[in-house]
Amino acid sequence: MSRLDDLPQDQRATLSLLLRQRKDYAEVASLLGIEQRAVHDRAHSALAVIAPREARELSAEHREEIGEYLLGQQTSMGGRLRTRTYLEGSEPARAWARAIGTELAPLTVAPLPEIPGPPEPQTAASESGDRGPAAERTGKGAAFATRSSLPSSRVGGALLLGAILAGVIVAVILLTGGGGSSQGRTAAGPAGAATGATAPSRTSATKPIENKRITLTATNPNSNAIGVAEVLSEGSKYAFFLAAEHLAPSKGFFYAVWLYNSPTSHEPVSRGPNVGTDGRMQGGALLPADAGRYHTMLLTKETSTTPTHPGPVVLRGPFALH
Repeated sequence: MSRLDDLPQDQRATLSLLLRQRKDYAEVASLLGIEQRAVHDRAHSALAVIAPREARELSAEHREEIGEYLLGQQTSMGGRLRTRTYLEGSEPARAWARAIGTELAPLTVAPLPEIPGPPEPQTAASESGDRGPAAERTGKGAAFATRSSLPSSRVGGALLLGAILAGVIVAVILLTGGGGSSQGRTAAGPAGAATGATAPSRTSATKPIENKRITLTATNPNSNAIGVAEVLSEGSKYAFFLAAEHLAPSKGFFYAVWLYNSPTSHEPVSRGPNVGTDGRMQGGALLPADAGRYHTMLLTKETSTTPTHPGPVVLRGPFALH
């Protein structure tokens, strides 16, 4: 029997309004004639009850953050990205999120937010600092190829801050890694791998600043594809998070993100994750140090693993750091 059946009626009703009717706390509070904080407390008390064993493995702060994510109450893309980053790096957090998701499924009319898997392990070559022929290739195509495929969340929060402190590039995205110029950036494993530094805990990390939101539109007038990119910064480092939908499934090609000015001025930033039949893609990556000189962001289709110029453009939008 589902633990939902054991919930007090007011808690179950609150979850139903939040999930089935896709309302926010303020709307539910207005419907029920109670304070907005009371709606929040009812919802989060219910989450703690329906998966208590897994909940005990997490701090109250982390349960709060994951609960907001699963209930669809995080309004900023940067906030969702930070939570995805935490979930990706914490098995106890993923376990609680999965347990909650299973219990909440009967109340939802649409899929709950994705629970990302753990980071992909680094290859033996990258861990040993292999500097063989493949690692010694230069040029933009080589720099693009040395990054692993972009996961749906690899920057933001502690991970982005850790990359800054360690002075290395996160092997990234996403959503779900990243590429970029060979100028001023060195490929490396997870933050701290090259220098022995470790990323600070999430509680000590400062939050990235959301600098600019960019709308990416389809270049084909018959396409419904659309995307939104958000530029984030922390100190002197910049990153982006991109979410797109109505994309063609990536079969026989992959999607890539570029910064672009002209046919002779462009830079590959990241290889995107595979797109399935749902047509959705999410991910992010650190931006190159010279990102500010570009004026356009592109999402392209690529068949070469070392592209030196953008392939067919699917989405494009005006780019700026601020």
